Amino acid sequence: MTVARTDAAEAAYRAFAGDLAKRARKLPREVVSERVETAFRELCVSVRPTVSLEVGAHEAGFSRWLKAEVPDARCVAFEANPYVHRKFAADLAAADVEYHHLAVSDVAGSVDLRIPRRLHNTKRDRWFRKQRTSRMASLADHRWAVRTESVAVPSVPLDDLIRVQDHDAVVAWIDVEGSSRQVLSSGREVLSRAELVYIEVEKEQVWDGQWLDTDVAAFFADCGLVPVLRDIQRRHQYNVVFAAADLANDPLVTRLRDDVYRP
Repeated sequence: MTVARTDAAEAAYRAFAGDLAKRARKLPREVVSERVETAFRELCVSVRPTVSLEVGAHEAGFSRWLKAEVPDARCVAFEANPYVHRKFAADLAAADVEYHHLAVSDVAGSVDLRIPRRLHNTKRDRWFRKQRTSRMASLADHRWAVRTESVAVPSVPLDDLIRVQDHDAVVAWIDVEGSSRQVLSSGREVLSRAELVYIEVEKEQVWDGQWLDTDVAAFFADCGLVPVLRDIQRRHQYNVVFAAADLANDPLVTRLRDDVYRP
């Protein structure tokens, strides 16, 4: 039987994700999540980034931390939700983080940001209310949302805003609630230059038209990045760390991976 190349790549990613999921489930969820984030941050410091990107930044905790650790780095954070941006803008200006009220997408102009305000999980018959400043704002509609506030916000493709040079080392933190297709496809040039990316993914359709975990992995494979770490957030959701291929083989990555999943 001949297996298509794309099928082989998907199978390889599923093997990675499944193997580390088994190891991660032996630990409390909060423990493995904290360890993955800590390992990612240690790797970021090791590459001495010149450019840091945080998309779906909310309070831009990663950007604040990196600016303190690597003061010479240019730290750029994007938050599309106007209510959230208004809340944190002054603090981030004082922290020397470039904090933009922008959606990052494949559209140059204006896009509709959806902010779910009331949701109904029909499987469990549970109802939820969300504030305007919740982390759930997205460029896509949530399948459980029964009431959504829509706000027009400015949008820019990542490659149009961020220009990198040959000497630049790029790291990125991406948490965009079902909008990974729009974000990633707008920044192929920049993200192909990334050393490290931390991104939230889902393996089930929660947002309309979203890329699933295997779609995200295929995108980064085309950019020359491979998965090295993952955690478990929910049954269908987790965070993945992708690393440039040469960095993925570094002994530091091996040591940190062992540390993350140790009993």
